Amino acid sequence: MNNISFSPQLFAGEFALIGLILIFILVEILQKRPLFALANPSDLTARNKQAGIIAAVGMGVVIVILSLFGSGGVDHTQVILNNSLIAGGGIFIGKLVLVSAAFLVILLSFRYTITQSIPAADYYLLLTFSLLGSITLISAEHFLVIFLALEMMSIPIYALVGLNRYKTRAGESAMKYLLLGGFSSAFLLLGISFLCGVTGSFGITVVLEQLTKLNQTSNTTTLLTGVGLILIFTGLAFKVSLFPFHAWTPDVYEGASTPITAYMSVVIKLSAFAVMLRLFASATTLVAFDGLLSKIITFFALITVIYGNSVALVQKNVKRMLAYSSIAHAGYMALGLAPMLRSESAIQAVLFYGIGYVAMNTLAFGVLIYLTHQKAYCENLDDLRGLSRTHPAAAAVMALAMFSLAGIPPAIGFAGKLQIFLQLVNAEMYVTTVIALLASLVSLYFYLNVIVQMYMRSLDTEPATPFETTGKISTSVVLGLTAAFTLIMGILPGYVMDWSLEWAKSLH
Repeated sequence: MNNISFSPQLFAGEFALIGLILIFILVEILQKRPLFALANPSDLTARNKQAGIIAAVGMGVVIVILSLFGSGGVDHTQVILNNSLIAGGGIFIGKLVLVSAAFLVILLSFRYTITQSIPAADYYLLLTFSLLGSITLISAEHFLVIFLALEMMSIPIYALVGLNRYKTRAGESAMKYLLLGGFSSAFLLLGISFLCGVTGSFGITVVLEQLTKLNQTSNTTTLLTGVGLILIFTGLAFKVSLFPFHAWTPDVYEGASTPITAYMSVVIKLSAFAVMLRLFASATTLVAFDGLLSKIITFFALITVIYGNSVALVQKNVKRMLAYSSIAHAGYMALGLAPMLRSESAIQAVLFYGIGYVAMNTLAFGVLIYLTHQKAYCENLDDLRGLSRTHPAAAAVMALAMFSLAGIPPAIGFAGKLQIFLQLVNAEMYVTTVIALLASLVSLYFYLNVIVQMYMRSLDTEPATPFETTGKISTSVVLGLTAAFTLIMGILPGYVMDWSLEWAKSLH
């Protein structure tokens, strides 16, 4: 039955984002008219500063509005529009995490768009569109909404990757991401068509309820369902960079502007994992496929962890190293899915890891952005030599990020990996646990190598161009917030555990 009555405040975050999008469009239109322009239309720097201020203030307002009205109470959830969208309850936690991550990226982008001469109005507009798609994606209760939200989240990123026309690899990276993204969408849509053809519905809850009944009566239906689930998993595996669907990740991460790389590595990854949890780890009606799904996910997750950590060992470019690190961390999160425990604690472990990953990966990319100056990029390991003497604060927070990504206590990355491994042990997957632990030990080399470069190597010559020292307040704020979160929540993880549990309840 159609449910068209709903509480608008539960979707306050979405309405606020739409309002911010309209503001960007309106400002861009007025810039074409000298009488109304807030900045000289020919002065890109002034217009970028104006767009950055609007984006930062606007996204801050979105966070406030979402915090005040978006929860509806922890236990208050509501499904609307023919059971297509869910709001309130734990979904509010997911929305708040994603919007907060986007806010951090906007702060990181403020100085970056100016120094790299990127048209900031287009940049922030596309970023906001993508964010709207991501929070719609984690709220979806309908397969067509999942597909549309996934495209709304992804298409602006295709443009953002290639937006920096002064970076030669940006266009190549954007084209590669666009083509492979189209293939992943095709796999996802084909998988959805199989499931909906079998069950006669696009509603996730209805589809999952019908599968158990139908698969008990027909082997053909069981085959079609299995193929559909595998195709959906394949489409989502591309978004989270699981092996062998990771091929786009290193090139796109390297070619994209660093703030966009940070956004892709946290917001898109966490959103796609939330959908995977909803479809595979929480649906008790899929018990008949647990054996198949568990073997498939375990295989891909382990290969991803091994491959990501192994290839990262030989990388000299820090962004490519973090790209392969991101691939490996996607494998760790997928390992939380592998046991198919169908419990809130299993879903909670993956979400806890994801929330922690948002902070520590944003911190790592934030340091690179902080060190990027006007005429060069700080992207290679050699660029980090002697950083502890030239920029001791930046070196310290980068070291914290590396410790957390490596899973060394007391950073939050240790608590995240511990939760994943506990789920594997609870499922008696001891061999898988040992292999994942050994791969994690391998990762210590390239993470600690960054620290060695910063603290135990010195520059042979002074940099030809000194690092920019002005206009970095917003970046410093991001580094301070993410460093504090990474350290404090690693020591006192109870708060993040509670947040991830509430989110898990809304998915289970």
